[in-house]
Amino acid sequence: MLIKLIPIVLLLRMNVLAQVKYEIPAKKSVLEKSLEIGLEEIGTIEKSNRNNGEVVKYLAPFSLKEGNPYCAAGQYYIFLKAIESLHLEKKYIPIPKTALANEIFNYAKKGNKKVRYFPAKHNLLVWRKAKTKFGHIERIIEVEGKGWVKTLAFNVTCGDGKEGVCRKRRNVLHPLGRLAIRGLIGFAEYE
Repeated sequence: MLIKLIPIVLLLRMNVLAQVKYEIPAKKSVLEKSLEIGLEEIGTIEKSNRNNGEVVKYLAPFSLKEGNPYCAAGQYYIFLKAIESLHLEKKYIPIPKTALANEIFNYAKKGNKKVRYFPAKHNLLVWRKAKTKFGHIERIIEVEGKGWVKTLAFNVTCGDGKEGVCRKRRNVLHPLGRLAIRGLIGFAEYE
């Protein structure tokens, strides 16, 4: 019995250690507008489930070609479109210009405030593939209970087996397949 409990205890310990949240400043109007734009992107589907077709527009700000992952690029894209719509400078995009989810987390971690690990609307949920710079990122659009959230997700499999942009239901305490939770990025809103 004790041997069966050891892996469970280790998994729980790893999960607790991964519960980190950093908060970065963000203009409230940019957060709201980017979410509005992101929700309008739901239903954008890849041409042939190979990161191609209409989704290539998310890669354009990075001069990346089709075939590249775009989960983080999509998050940056909606912030970019928000500031363009609001006629603001690029300095109001709260996340760095990168197509790597974990680079966004590294940015948040560096010199920003560490806060309690509670999910909230607009938070970015970041996963990491073990011992690599690769991972996945989604934006929380609704908080349910017991760690469950609804997210705006780019570069994911949607309910019909097609890949693209859709809503997902995730748990901020659970891994995503082989990806471990790295943490949350929250936003300290200002006018």
